[in-house]
Amino acid sequence: MLVLLPGFEHDTVAIQASGVISASDYESVLIPAVEAALLDHASIRLWYEFSPAYRSMTASCLWDEAVLSFFHLQDFSQIVVLTDDPLLHNMTAALAAMLPCPTGVFNLSQRQEALNWLAEPSLV
Repeated sequence: MLVLLPGFEHDTVAIQASGVISASDYESVLIPAVEAALLDHASIRLWYEFSPAYRSMTASCLWDEAVLSFFHLQDFSQIVVLTDDPLLHNMTAALAAMLPCPTGVFNLSQRQEALNWLAEPSLV
């Protein structure tokens, strides 16, 4: 499940993942939020938080993530990923070097540090 998180700047799409994330989560929550934010901003920031209740993504969700990346990757000025899952943490850290925007990967206990990092002006 994906839910939008309140309390972030207007140029930030913040979501929290828990349980099993499906394509319908991307299609009904994340993609519309990204596209709505882009109506008002040339680029946006993404806060992607994996709660301790996160379990997995369906194959169709992975496809939607690839499509989102293909069409919108240049639209992000910064990406923050928070997770305590070692696999997600390491995969995201490895992929960060290939992304066109600064990407910070933090443990859930580093939430304030991640917020501070996101508040810094983008280097790109």
